[in-house]
Amino acid sequence: MRVHPSEHNDCKNTERCTDEEGIEVKYTRKSLGFIPIESTFRRKCIQLVSDPRFETFIIFMIVLNAISMACVDYRFIDDNYQPDPTKSWRNNIFEITEVFFAVVFILECFVKIFAFGLFRGQNAYLRNGLNIFDFVIVVLSVISVIPIVPNLSALRSFRVLRPLRSLVKLPGLRKIVGALVKSYKDLSNVMLLLGFLIFGFSLTGMMFWKGLLHARCRLTPYPIKMPENCTDVNDICWSEYLNKVIVNPEEYRCSSFDNDDPSWTQSTSPWFQYGPMDCIWPIDDADERICSLSGKGNHHCLYMDQSTQILQERTCGSNYDRFGNPRFIDSHIPYGYPRMRSGTFIESLNYGFTNYDTFLSAFLTSFQVITLEGWTDLLYQIMDAWMVTPAILIFALQVVICGYIVLNIVLAVITKSLDEIQNEEDLNDEQSWGNSGHFSNTVDEQENSSPPEQRLKKIDYHSIFIMVCIVLNTIVLSLDHYGIKDKHAQLLETFNTCFTFIFICDVIVCNIVYGPRAYWRCFDGIVGAISLIELVFILCVPHATSGSSAFSVLRSLRLFRIFKMAKKWKSLQSLLRTIASTISEIWNFAALLLLFMFIYSLIGMQILANRLRFSNMNNVALKLSDEGYEEAYVPRANFDSFYWSMVTVFQILTGENWNTIMYDCWKAKGMVATFYIISLIIIGVFIVMNLFLAILLKNFEENGDLVDEQKLELALESREDSQTKKRDVKRPSTIQLLWAKIGKDNRFRKFCLKIVEKKWFDVVITVLIVISSLLLALDNPLLDPSSFFIKALQVCDYVFTMVFVGEAIVKILAYGLFSESKAYLRSAWNVLDFFIVIISVLSLAKVWSGSALKSLRTLRVLRPLRMVNKFPELKIVVDALLLSFPSVANVGVLCGLFFLIFASFAVNFLKGTFYHCSGPRFDDLSEEQLDFLVKPTRWGDAPQQFRELFLPDIEGCNVNAWSDDTIPTSMEVCNCLAPGEWKLTIPQNFDNIINGIATLFEISTTEGWTDVMFAAVDQRGIEMQPRQNSNPMWAIFFISFLIFGSFFVLELFVGVTIDNFNKIRTSTGRTLMTEGQKNWARTQQFIMKIRPLRKLDRPENSFRAKCFDFVMPHSNQHFEPFISACIIGSALVTAMTSFGDSEEKQFIISSLNYTFATIFTIEIVLKLIALSARFFDDRWNIFDLLVVCGTNFGLVINIFISSASSVVGVIRLARICRLFRLVRNLKKLRTLFNTLIMSVPSIANIGFLMLLLFFMYAVVGVQSFSFLPNNEEIDDHANFRSFGNAMLLLLRFSTGENWNGFMRSMMVNQPNCSESPVYDSPWCISEADLPECRHVNGCGAGLFGFIYFYSFTLLMSYVVMNLFVGIVLEAFESSNEGEILKAEDLAAFTAAWSRFDPEATWFIQAEEVKTLLQVLEPPLGLGVKDFHSTDKILDDPCLKELSVNENGKVHVIDAATALAKRLTILKGEIELETTDTESGRTLDDVFNERMIKKRRILRAIINLARASALASSRVGNEDTEKI
Repeated sequence: MRVHPSEHNDCKNTERCTDEEGIEVKYTRKSLGFIPIESTFRRKCIQLVSDPRFETFIIFMIVLNAISMACVDYRFIDDNYQPDPTKSWRNNIFEITEVFFAVVFILECFVKIFAFGLFRGQNAYLRNGLNIFDFVIVVLSVISVIPIVPNLSALRSFRVLRPLRSLVKLPGLRKIVGALVKSYKDLSNVMLLLGFLIFGFSLTGMMFWKGLLHARCRLTPYPIKMPENCTDVNDICWSEYLNKVIVNPEEYRCSSFDNDDPSWTQSTSPWFQYGPMDCIWPIDDADERICSLSGKGNHHCLYMDQSTQILQERTCGSNYDRFGNPRFIDSHIPYGYPRMRSGTFIESLNYGFTNYDTFLSAFLTSFQVITLEGWTDLLYQIMDAWMVTPAILIFALQVVICGYIVLNIVLAVITKSLDEIQNEEDLNDEQSWGNSGHFSNTVDEQENSSPPEQRLKKIDYHSIFIMVCIVLNTIVLSLDHYGIKDKHAQLLETFNTCFTFIFICDVIVCNIVYGPRAYWRCFDGIVGAISLIELVFILCVPHATSGSSAFSVLRSLRLFRIFKMAKKWKSLQSLLRTIASTISEIWNFAALLLLFMFIYSLIGMQILANRLRFSNMNNVALKLSDEGYEEAYVPRANFDSFYWSMVTVFQILTGENWNTIMYDCWKAKGMVATFYIISLIIIGVFIVMNLFLAILLKNFEENGDLVDEQKLELALESREDSQTKKRDVKRPSTIQLLWAKIGKDNRFRKFCLKIVEKKWFDVVITVLIVISSLLLALDNPLLDPSSFFIKALQVCDYVFTMVFVGEAIVKILAYGLFSESKAYLRSAWNVLDFFIVIISVLSLAKVWSGSALKSLRTLRVLRPLRMVNKFPELKIVVDALLLSFPSVANVGVLCGLFFLIFASFAVNFLKGTFYHCSGPRFDDLSEEQLDFLVKPTRWGDAPQQFRELFLPDIEGCNVNAWSDDTIPTSMEVCNCLAPGEWKLTIPQNFDNIINGIATLFEISTTEGWTDVMFAAVDQRGIEMQPRQNSNPMWAIFFISFLIFGSFFVLELFVGVTIDNFNKIRTSTGRTLMTEGQKNWARTQQFIMKIRPLRKLDRPENSFRAKCFDFVMPHSNQHFEPFISACIIGSALVTAMTSFGDSEEKQFIISSLNYTFATIFTIEIVLKLIALSARFFDDRWNIFDLLVVCGTNFGLVINIFISSASSVVGVIRLARICRLFRLVRNLKKLRTLFNTLIMSVPSIANIGFLMLLLFFMYAVVGVQSFSFLPNNEEIDDHANFRSFGNAMLLLLRFSTGENWNGFMRSMMVNQPNCSESPVYDSPWCISEADLPECRHVNGCGAGLFGFIYFYSFTLLMSYVVMNLFVGIVLEAFESSNEGEILKAEDLAAFTAAWSRFDPEATWFIQAEEVKTLLQVLEPPLGLGVKDFHSTDKILDDPCLKELSVNENGKVHVIDAATALAKRLTILKGEIELETTDTESGRTLDDVFNERMIKKRRILRAIINLARASALASSRVGNEDTEKI
């Protein structure tokens, strides 16, 4: 009951009052059991909490409390890392106000308890979730100030969640928060599925990789003794000792026994019997890769002996033996950290945190992989230590299934919740629709209102002139760059001033035409105001130029005028309208995101501030009391202040190097810090950031003008017509222009036409295309050009080229060249084929030489594109992409405009600032010289002895031209003190508009954006030496760009692609599947819900009958849950294993495994006895049988052949597959798995397209970049020296893993590089080629490298990858369709169907449909008890749509579909649409033909069915779906 707010009563004589919104609230008669409602004190409390000013005051207090917590100064802390109020006035104020806020919130809590009561009553205080949260926070606040209780101040930061009580009252934010709350259960299910998959991959990793990631290349063949008088690896004595040891390791050997022995066990190993020893095993620090203990991995510790120039192999060893027994004592001597971690405690190996030794570490490692950050580093480690191909397959599955598909289900869940909330609002608030429509009409009227015709014509000319000026002004602003000459800068300044006056005139004219009120309310008015302010600067501020900060900002904002062109570009205008409609909800999301970041920033400060301090020598975390704490290394991503804590949290939300931050926090705080980081990833990245995309997609759906449906339908029709014409090709009717002498009746031409129309012709050509494409992958510039293999490839190339030339000639002879409508070159695919053939011919003819010939040969990579037209699965995906191209192009233009604006702004301020002085000479400078370089002063003030250090004779040093008043730049000082060492800080820069846009594009992918941000934060001006955190506010600029340029603008690619995807599906009913695939998916969808089951009869044999009763769910309801519990227990036992388990623990685990194996074997035996041959009718039974056989086989092998570890590992992997049985019993998991299965065909189609693109780019990469030498990014793993390496590298780049860093490294020219390397001796492609090879030393990739990487990133990241989102959204939507049929209805239908189809043939006779409907009770069936009233059944409109095949049978899917539609019609959700069946016969026809004359027989059949149903009900076959 809602009461008007003005009608508040004083609650004197009633238990009912109204709150501030006018909603009546019931109060309990007695609060706390003894304060009655009539009490004056109680009435005052009720009046207080009912007053809206009370809630406003509390919210105000919450905001003040949050601000006070953010202002805490963590530079002054006590011994517990908490703020010290005695050293900082800010901390002192916080301590004082904390008591005040605590008192306020305690009083609020008590007042509400007195008013509402504590537990009793519908509206009692603790009956509300937010009040429970408040109560917990208040209690914790009181506890935290008690002296004897440990400090719990970290929990205070949760108090900032209190504003959610007020924020949810805002309509926009209420929808967003409501969507998250509404999707809580579905999100929990997705996280359950994700956890299930990570659990499986973690167990897989433990099976194969446990203990492998400790192996490193050692300097000695075995461990050696510790030196007596040397305890630090950084001392000189340590290097001297190692030199002695390397010369004669036997003299310093630690033990007399071997490193490992196959005959040892865990307890008989000497390393266990003698215990850890005070020894070390020196590591080859120059080789930071994991090595292979088994010899099957990629790395074998090969090195070149410099004295003998002979390739030798070092020993690969671990600090543990193969059973996990530690070899050495865990002392901090000599490394400064535990000795057992000496093999892995380096940055490149993630400090040893990522491994598969225990389940927890394996789970964290697998979690990192699915976030697609740092996953390739882990893959490379596994490849080095284990086996290459299996490792790649496992990681690729993990990336695709979890990273690409499952995480997108989160987006689908949130989108569904937003749609449901929107539908509820639409139904409950029709008035809001009216107001919205009135607003839109008003806007349309304003847009359509125009001056008279004469004025319109003038305005058109005026608009054209202004548009030209906008374009010219944009060009002028873009011409600014670093190093511009003074005269050119002055010229640009003159142009800018002229444009300013032109735009001022535009403001005046528009005010006259439209009127001041209309003009200043629109976008033009805002830009016009900027022009006016700019004019004031020019006239009033002396020497106002583009160099001044404020002036540069105004000039950059002028670029927003370019959006005026959208008025003339309809599709772009629709896109901008969509963006404008999204802004309001984006602001709501921004508020939620800011609150989320605020909370996590405060928590991060509480637990991690001043803790991220690491030794400069060994990266060990230092405590506050440790020596060197003040001078310790502090990572840029830290939580030492509120500002940088917010920046760090935002960095984690972008996913950029979040794992590195976690490792730092792990080192400093322990494993508890990982839960903070991982919770931030799960809630922030997986949920909150997907909420942003869901809002965007919802607005795209609501904007119908975004995609021109008419043009889309025309495009679809034209493509279908072209396909129809292609299928219905007829002989040409006229003579072709090119073949004038070949008439239509020419025998040869008829022969050609007959050949090309044969099916085998296309099959042969397709096979040849595939073979020729595979041969392209085998070609490698690093191979010997005179070898037989290369010559064979050349011969094959000639042969295939001639074949394809012949194909083109035959098709041209058959269809003509271009004159007729069906001629060869009238098809776009034939044009592509013809172009590829011409390229192949030119490359073979060698009409050009050098780089031109190389380019021609590279273009052969287009040959695999011909497969697109040959495979419909590929063609349908390519068609969808081509249809999306216009809308994607609009988004591309919009992104370009945003990039141009941000780049222009950055160029104005950051040009010439990303440089620094560094190098050997710089390192040798004195402190005085460094101070002068960093902060130059007047040359005349420099001491004479200091001035003499400058070298005027060095090129670039103009010290002789300096006067005493000259203040040189850092670059000028560097050129004189350290010539040649003034270089870029990072590869990216903003020196000109092109570099600026390229830099922004790279960081828009969130790869390496923090490096660019910190370079801007550290810069101090043009040609000045940077200093850390000199301009911290620049972080806001880059965060703003990522929000608009990455999270918003580039997410439009996703929105547009999905919107086009939905329009195509709506227009044609097609998805990214062929008709056959779509039928398969629809069939699978029904199978998952109504799969017909064979009727299982109880055996007559008593023993079999007892087994049947024991294993069947309907007779023994405890058997299936017991088996499920055993499956879970078996998985948990497997997860309990760890590297280094004792034999006792291994025995217990083995015993449990044998027990579970026995249980599962008994289960299979009992089912085989009970069901006999019918056991194999269920695929799950076959799956269980294979798993049991595999498990038992592995156990037998493990007993008799202990060395067959790889075989046993594969068999154990089959045991993990048993977890999938749980999917059948867990409905939540089953629904999500159904979503994955529904999307399999579409995923496969996109996978084929990705594979094709990967193939083409890999071939181009090998041909173009294989000669690039190793550097920081290019190494033995990441390179283009083989096709396999190139494919793996492209998979890495498709996930965005440091693609721009690798690209930038390819641009560097090594000393003495070769532009065109010549084969003299074998090139070094891999480690196995050493030593009989020479290293490649080609020059940088140049401009083509940028084109290669930018095009690949655009195609994969912003187009193809977005299709995965569309697929998952569609599959999730489809899996939730038809929910009108409940699980009980489907179970009843399946049980009833099995009575008429006991063998599960999927068909029943058409005559039996009537009986089926009579058996089924409403709402699914008709439930007709009177068997004489057949007219009621025959007249049901849904039955008239049932298709009957030529055998007079009805399919189960057709029957279920008709019944679902009938139920939907009854509920008023759709209108009946009658359609013709394919066979042309309906159920009415069958009844008329067969059943009218046989009514007596039909009644007998019905009675028989009823009798059989009664008998079967005793057996309970309705539950057979669980078998």
